[in-house]
Amino acid sequence: MFSLPPDEPDLADLQPLVDAIEDLCEILDGDRYVVIEGLAEILRRRIAFEALKHRAGSSREALKDPQV
Repeated sequence: MFSLPPDEPDLADLQPLVDAIEDLCEILDGDRYVVIEGLAEILRRRIAFEALKHRAGSSREALKDPQV
């Protein structure tokens, strides 16, 4: 019914990401490691923001609940 994912990812699936990182390195005239670290930091901050936004929305909904 369900199949397990392969042990190794298909590298062809990652090729667009590899190309985009290479393009960013050229545009920013930056080191690959620095560019990847910068992207990772952007993702970490976005995830934290979305989590806070979700919690704030949940808190507002709880305040509207007449049973609270």
